[in-house]
Amino acid sequence: MPRHELMRDSKYSAKQMFDMAADVASYHEFLPLVYESLIYGEQEETKGVLTFKGQLSVRQKKLRIDESFISDVIANSNELTIVSTSSSGPVKRLTNAWKFVDLPGGGSQSKMVLDYEISSFAMRLVMRASYDLVMTKLTEAFEKRADQLYG
Repeated sequence: MPRHELMRDSKYSAKQMFDMAADVASYHEFLPLVYESLIYGEQEETKGVLTFKGQLSVRQKKLRIDESFISDVIANSNELTIVSTSSSGPVKRLTNAWKFVDLPGGGSQSKMVLDYEISSFAMRLVMRASYDLVMTKLTEAFEKRADQLYG
């Protein structure tokens, strides 16, 4: 069961990066392969803590991948953390946890921990063969989006 950690520095504040990452409904606008992103059931559990369901639909025609999955998301603006869990669609289990921290000299650092097991054979092949490339493309997409929003 693969588990990966990724840390990235950004010139933008932790709050800005949190806000962008928590905006799951906009993912289809900038993430590769994501053609639809929806949220529903949004509730404020306590001040600054939102829970909602996020649905992402991904497509890669050459590999005949067309999958949707729904995650339970907790976005905590007090702690600048986002935890997303799923066990639907192409994943048996997926936990994605983000933590955003301001850096003393300006900018911020984001830490992402991704722990998953994929049930879809085609998606499993893609992730095994090209995990580094997929993560690079996703990271670049988030960085470009931050530039569009805040740059």
